[in-house]
Amino acid sequence: MDINLENSEHLLNSDFNGSPLKELWEPVKVVTLKKRVYHDFPDFTLGKLIVTGEVRDALVSLLQSHVEFLELLHDSLDLYAVNVVTILDCVDWKRSDVMYSFKGRFSRFNTIFFDVSKIPPGTVIFKVKETASHQIYVTEEFKEVVEQHKFKGLDFTLVFDSEFTQEKEAEQQRLYKQTLESIEQNKGKEYTYEDARELVDQGKTMISGRWKMKLDDQRQLWLGELLKDLSYQWIMPMYIPPVLLLESWHEAKSSEKMS
Repeated sequence: MDINLENSEHLLNSDFNGSPLKELWEPVKVVTLKKRVYHDFPDFTLGKLIVTGEVRDALVSLLQSHVEFLELLHDSLDLYAVNVVTILDCVDWKRSDVMYSFKGRFSRFNTIFFDVSKIPPGTVIFKVKETASHQIYVTEEFKEVVEQHKFKGLDFTLVFDSEFTQEKEAEQQRLYKQTLESIEQNKGKEYTYEDARELVDQGKTMISGRWKMKLDDQRQLWLGELLKDLSYQWIMPMYIPPVLLLESWHEAKSSEKMS
């Protein structure tokens, strides 16, 4: 279920960056925009977790002091916004793959590693300050509780494995580099971005280095980036990064289309 906020100036539209909000919070009316099969975790906006009262009751003892449950008003559902207030300084900057802007400012984590020694025992949900407004991290314990209760509507993506050693990381990097080299060595006819985009509209999947673009069944454009685990992270782009407009593209082979 997708929901929307009736009062655009409410705190629900502020950055949930880890600051406590409960003392300032006033329940606000939200409305359903689109009904879905599941509504345990209604969709609102990136980085803001919305839960039903049933989910809150199941998770409240586990989350304890790590979050605030902030009441929302809805015509038929008992809903709460989850404000994660545990911000940890636990990023392993030496192992993480970090992207910076041309001015040297933090942009994003391509791959993030945590220093487990800096994560207090019992922590099951937290944020880091660099991505606090749009990224929530949870542990396997949180995931297990959600699955045990058969709550639906929340997708989990593995971003860090504490058993992923530096040796395994080096092997992953080798395979990633090998895959990019294979893409480069086995490409066929090359196209400009404009020509490649026309071929995508004709149903082709096009590749340029670590990037891939294709249409879905509704003919919407998706842009994929090859990750270190050799899977693709797909987004529906609001715009195409200018650097990709200058790259050459080639048509994906049958084996490449599967990713």
